[in-house]
Formats: sequence, structure tokens, C-alpha cells
Amino acid sequence: MTFGAGGDAAVATVPTSSASRAALWSVRLTFFLTGALFATWAARIPTLKDELGLDDAGLAAAFAGLNIGAVLGLQAGKLVTLRFGSRTTLQVAMPLFAVSLSSLLLARSLLGLIVAVGAFAVLNSVVDIAMNAHGVAIEQVTGRPLLSGIHACHSLGVIGGSLVGAGAEYVGATLASHFVGVSVLVAAAGTIGARRLLPSSIDRRPTIGTQNGRPTHTWRWPARLIVLGALAFCVALAEGSANDWVAVYLRDETGADTTVAALGFALFAGAMFVGRLAGDRLVTRFGPVLPFAAGTMAAGLGLGAALLIGETIPALVGLVLFGAGISFTLPLTFAASGAVPGISTARAIANVSILGYLGFFTGPVLIGLVAHAHGLTAGLAVPVLIVLLAAMGAGALRPRR
Repeated sequence: MTFGAGGDAAVATVPTSSASRAALWSVRLTFFLTGALFATWAARIPTLKDELGLDDAGLAAAFAGLNIGAVLGLQAGKLVTLRFGSRTTLQVAMPLFAVSLSSLLLARSLLGLIVAVGAFAVLNSVVDIAMNAHGVAIEQVTGRPLLSGIHACHSLGVIGGSLVGAGAEYVGATLASHFVGVSVLVAAAGTIGARRLLPSSIDRRPTIGTQNGRPTHTWRWPARLIVLGALAFCVALAEGSANDWVAVYLRDETGADTTVAALGFALFAGAMFVGRLAGDRLVTRFGPVLPFAAGTMAAGLGLGAALLIGETIPALVGLVLFGAGISFTLPLTFAASGAVPGISTARAIANVSILGYLGFFTGPVLIGLVAHAHGLTAGLAVPVLIVLLAAMGAGALRPRR
């Protein structure tokens, strides 16, 4: 079987169905573990801030180091996954990512924290590229849409990691005991799980390939990949905006108390999880175009109507529609990019991921600027318009021969 994308295709043996099922559960486990790791860090940020004596500006600098590391890691992940394959990359990078959580404990100053979170983010992105590439490989081998459900496991990991973090705060567990315990468990689980992944030959591309007898250009973005990257930017901007601003909107604009505001974020996160579970079935029945278009339209119209009404209950309903609507859209852009001719899966996913990360970073800042000038209701109109615009590009997800 010739397996791969366009010019970087390589010959690989078709895995058996049992091997594919085992690999699917392994990559689901990997997504769950990465979500749990990142949530562990996020849940204890206030305690880490206090222990290092940081002010808000210092914490913002640490976040900048996190974002820079994430972008650098996407490039590193692309190169490493292409050279060694996603399985080998995960076998090495996943335990290192787990250990890097505990390395945050070594930081004794702001500079040390910036370096530590930067390394943490680099390894997170390397794992991100490899596990998404492996998920797309399993989709291509089985001929079934699976990536949305795989991403649901990441959401579940975030929920689990957040709950454990909240429990650690409640009982007064030290950062050392919490982080080291999670690191050991995740490193062990990731190492054991990686044994059942598909062989690295399934997506290893150690050399530049050819297409129609000519060398492919690794720097060139096919036109379809540019469109898919733009769609990833739009839906990631919407998701990142909601993550950072929904609780503030409920409290400041609709008059909800802090408990209801927290519930609103929980409803949004839960809708994201349920929507991702349903995403693969929708794609199986209708193909990728209609679910993407319907999801982005439902998200935009649902939240848009809630913003116009401006009351708490409609806002909660709008957030559920928004979360469910955009939940499976980013995985769909990854799956489609893995099938773009003329570019390998890992390189295509890395390129689209970079634009997606840019959307995550840009959205919250853009909303803050608009909200400062015109109010938060106007600020949240930005992701509404963005997802409605993305719906117009849904045709780019249509499978091509």
C-alpha cells in the first residue's frame, strides 16, 4: 500500500485491524495525558505565582515564554516527526514532556520560570504534532473519521487534570508532591501506551520526496493548505476567546454571580467535549463539509443571539451552542490537511497548527482591545463574525482524489 500525502509518499505495510484498534486507544491515551499535564500546570499557576513572588507583569512574561516555546516546538515537532516518525517521536518526547512539568519546580526566579515553561511548551508542541500526525495516520489506515473523538480525550484530560489540581489546592498539597506525582504517572502511562502505536514507518519521511518526477519544495504551501490554515486560525481564535472571556462576560455584562459565571465556563467546556464525541459520527454520515458549516453557523448564530439579548440564561444557552458548534472544527482542519497532495502529513499539520496557535494567541488579546474601546459585548462579537466567516470556507474540507 502506498501511504502518505502527495510527494512524500512512502511504501508501508497495512496494519491489521487489531493493531489499528490498539493504536487508536494508545493515541487516545496520549491525548488524555497531554490534556491532564497542561491542566495540572494551569490549575496551580496562582500557587506558583505566590511562591515565586511574581506580580501580574511577571506572570505575563512567563506566559509570553510559554507562547514562544509553543511556536518553536511546532517547528521542532515537524522536523523530528518527519525524520523519525510519529511513534518514535512520542516514545521519546512524551516522557520528557511529563518530566518537564516537574522541572518547573527548579525555577527560583522569573527568568528561570520563563526558561522552564518555554521548555515545557516546546515539548508540548512536539508531542502535539506527533500525536495529531499519528491520529491522521490511523484515520487513513482505517478509512474512518476518528480525529474529533481523539481530541475529545484531550478535553477529558483537561477536565481530569483540573479536578485533581483543584483537589490538590483544597487539601494543601505542595507543588512538589503534586507535580512529581503527576509526572511519574504520566511518564509511565505514556511509555507503556506508546508500545501499541503504529510503526514509525507509517509516516516517517526522512528525505525530500518527489511528485510527478520533480522534487517537492518543503517551504511551499499548497493553496488548499493555506485555506485550511485560515479556517484553523478562525476556529482556534473563537475557542481561545471563549476560554478566556466567557466567565468575565457572564459576570460583568449579564450580571451573573461568580458561581454562575464559573458554571458558564463549565457548560462551554462540557459542550466542547460532547461535541467532539459526536463529531466523527457526523462526518461519517454527512462528510466533513456539512458538519463544519453547520457547526460554525450554529456557534455564530447561537452566541450572536445571546449577545443581542444580553441576559444570563440566553447567554448560557448561547455558550452551549457555541462550544458544541466549534468543538470538532479544528480536528477537521487537521484531518483535511493530512490529505493535501504534495506535502507530508506531519509538515501539513505543523503548518496548520502554527496558524491555529496564532488564532489562540490573537483572539483573547483582540477581544480585550475591542472590549476596552466598545465594551465586552462588542468584543465577543468578533469571534461570532469570525466563525460565520469560517463557515463560508467549509468547501475546502471536501475530500479530493
